[in-house]
Amino acid sequence: METTVNLSSDQKLDFLINSVITLQKDVSEMKGVIAKVATLEAKNTALEKTVRDLSLEVKQLKEQSNHREQQLRSNSIRLFNFPGSNDETGLAAKVYDKVLKPILAAAKAKGEISTLPQVGTTIEEVFRVGKFSAGPGKPPPPVLIKFSTSALRLAVLKNKRTSMPQPTDSSKKYVITEDLTTPTYRKLQEIREHDQVARAWTMNGSIWFVRVGENQPSKRVKSIYDDISTIIS
Repeated sequence: METTVNLSSDQKLDFLINSVITLQKDVSEMKGVIAKVATLEAKNTALEKTVRDLSLEVKQLKEQSNHREQQLRSNSIRLFNFPGSNDETGLAAKVYDKVLKPILAAAKAKGEISTLPQVGTTIEEVFRVGKFSAGPGKPPPPVLIKFSTSALRLAVLKNKRTSMPQPTDSSKKYVITEDLTTPTYRKLQEIREHDQVARAWTMNGSIWFVRVGENQPSKRVKSIYDDISTIIS
């Protein structure tokens, strides 16, 4: 290590000057590094904001697309556990006579609809969603029913709980649900399976749920694209 003990005054001065110059260079280099770091941090912050903005935009576009698709299903329901076969004929008449007619009759008795419509003026479209699976114990594919009016659909949904007929040719009870989009249905199932949720359901395509506990209020899911922890909190 260099020492200044035996140096002359001029040598000591040169040594100090060189030391100062070295320190100045070090300081200058550090300032450059700090400036580069600050620039990178600013760019990183800008990129993070861009990613957040793009993520929000994608989420909004998904919500709009899902909402439009759900609106197209506003006159439809799904009927589960209705027996049949892949080559069945007269499905509309069978569904109407065995399931819809008793429910609509109850709605008419309550004054919710003025007359009991016939099958041709009740159902606009009906078909199986999928094919029958081979083998015993396999549930039949659900039946999608599109009503001619939203009033008839609403009457069925309002009265299904109290006026659903008992099946005579199936071991399982009929189940009627809204015709949900795939993203909405998956989120509904995810919410139902959460250990903090007592029950969950849909109303006009929107998901509602009640948390576990006494006197918990019902809550509507604002966005099905939110994380489950955000929804339940």
